[in-house]
Amino acid sequence: MQEALIQIVLYTIKENYRAEKDFYSSQLSINQDNWDRWKNGEISLKPKDEQVIINLFTDYEWMLVQKVIRNATFFPEVEAHPVEEYLGIKFHVAKKWVNSGSAELAFQQENEKESNEKHYKKNSTILRIDMNYDFWSYKDRIELSLPGIIQQQIETEKQDLLEWFKENIEDHYTI
Repeated sequence: MQEALIQIVLYTIKENYRAEKDFYSSQLSINQDNWDRWKNGEISLKPKDEQVIINLFTDYEWMLVQKVIRNATFFPEVEAHPVEEYLGIKFHVAKKWVNSGSAELAFQQENEKESNEKHYKKNSTILRIDMNYDFWSYKDRIELSLPGIIQQQIETEKQDLLEWFKENIEDHYTI
């Protein structure tokens, strides 16, 4: 198993869940021993559990993960810092989409199930950046995790999300 994949998955879990245990116990229904063995490359997950891992990412983000994994096999600097590589390219693409004028930005609406579940992080908000290609069912999405206070500030100040992104995203999204 690729170490780059494991590092990116662990980062993404920490970004969305309060603890790894909250993820593997609630989403995969496995114990800590099996989780540790998976992280060490000693066992594989069941296909349905692999799908849960993939679902941590949007389709576009999963494609970026695959590219980082591939590049980690060829470039020592990517192998040494796969999470930074993944976040950097994800942020770079998101900015390009927004600057093109074709992207749609919105904060993720809190799902009722997620709001009632104790294992999800509560102090962050997800900014969704969608690129629509005007072709039925083909749309790419990148999600950026930001401090929850950002959404409240924008809504309170009635600031346009696109304007806020262009002026402030560099200050609030760290790689």
